Amino acid sequence: MRVITFKVNEELLQQLDLYCLNNRKERSEVIREAIRLYLNHRKGRVYRKAAKIEENLQNETFTREL
Repeated sequence: MRVITFKVNEELLQQLDLYCLNNRKERSEVIREAIRLYLNHRKGRVYRKAAKIEENLQNETFTREL
């Protein structure tokens, strides 16, 4: 694994630390999982948008042929 560094505001860091303490997890573990969840959520949105665009293009082509 690689090490990365990023900035976070104090309030968010406190929330993270409290969550980690209550759930007996390391910061890195929680951050990795949060990133995974975010990216999977976004990926689904991208695929749905692409499918909708493709559907619209097919409908437009069908309409032109009529």
